[in-house]
Amino acid sequence: MKKASRSLRRWLLWAAGAGFVWYLVTRIGDIESLLRTVSQGAWPWILVAVASQAADYVLFALLFQGSFVAVGVRGSLGQMLPLTLGAVFVNTLAPSGGTAGLALYVDDAIRRGESPSRATAGTLLASVMEFAAFTLVLAGGLAELYLSHDLRSYEILATVALMLFTGGQAAAIVLGAIRRQWLEQLLGQSQAVVRRLFRLVHRPCPLTDDWARRSAEGFASAGAAIRARPTYLARPALVALASQLVNLASLYCLFRAFGVSIRLGPLVAGYAMGDLFLNASPVPQGIGVVEGVMTLVFTSLGQSAAAALAVTIAFRGLSFWIPFVLGFLCLRRLKSFAPPNRHEDHRPGLR
Repeated sequence: MKKASRSLRRWLLWAAGAGFVWYLVTRIGDIESLLRTVSQGAWPWILVAVASQAADYVLFALLFQGSFVAVGVRGSLGQMLPLTLGAVFVNTLAPSGGTAGLALYVDDAIRRGESPSRATAGTLLASVMEFAAFTLVLAGGLAELYLSHDLRSYEILATVALMLFTGGQAAAIVLGAIRRQWLEQLLGQSQAVVRRLFRLVHRPCPLTDDWARRSAEGFASAGAAIRARPTYLARPALVALASQLVNLASLYCLFRAFGVSIRLGPLVAGYAMGDLFLNASPVPQGIGVVEGVMTLVFTSLGQSAAAALAVTIAFRGLSFWIPFVLGFLCLRRLKSFAPPNRHEDHRPGLR
């Protein structure tokens, strides 16, 4: 068993390395464009923007740490930060709506001897906190676009989709806390509908047989933890909000780096729409889609096309490529990829 586990992890690491090289080669044009664009900016402001991005990923790691603590799962910042960077890498190469990256957090917790249901609850709680904080920024962005008579139908549709997703998660946590059986029945019915849809297109259903039970267990655990220790929610909530503010600060620094002044309203609107389509886009990490949307929003709100494009390329490049490369370098520190040692708990992780 131990030998098979070591062999599997070695192959996973080799596959990740091959994917990393392939991705760099296929995106070499984007990298060259980023380097050309950044070289034209004022370096003091660009360095502050880079530092802000680094702070954002530390905050994101603290968000998961605080969420894990809220549900009774141990985890230090030193453990969460490599997982956060690794999740960016995994979500890019294995597009799954972000679930592949979240599975890393759960798998790591299981291999450290923590409860699978509590670990799942922690990731759900972190996800809800992240989207709740973003909702505040999104509301400001939508207000700016509405007042500028520049709110478009696809922006409204994407907002509604995100609100339904976030509201659905929050409602599932509440229902799981008070009526877990009802939630499991509801998820079971949803699973049956998904299976029928995949059967119609002659494709295998991605949901396992016990998906409804495991999902209900995760939502119920999150709800029970919130009811038992509601004061523990304050820390991840504040960290999630701080992460959004740091991202806005990074974007503002890049505008200054290219000698462009911008008001708070358009800054928030461009950032909010970019992050909205980062989550709503079917393309991994929203590459191509987010850049187009942010440039369009900034241009429509008074920025020149050249300035809007340069800032968007720089912001997206710094916020994506730095964690992507660091995430690959961190893989060997993750228990899902590193060879097992004799002290490791050999219970199987998540599939």
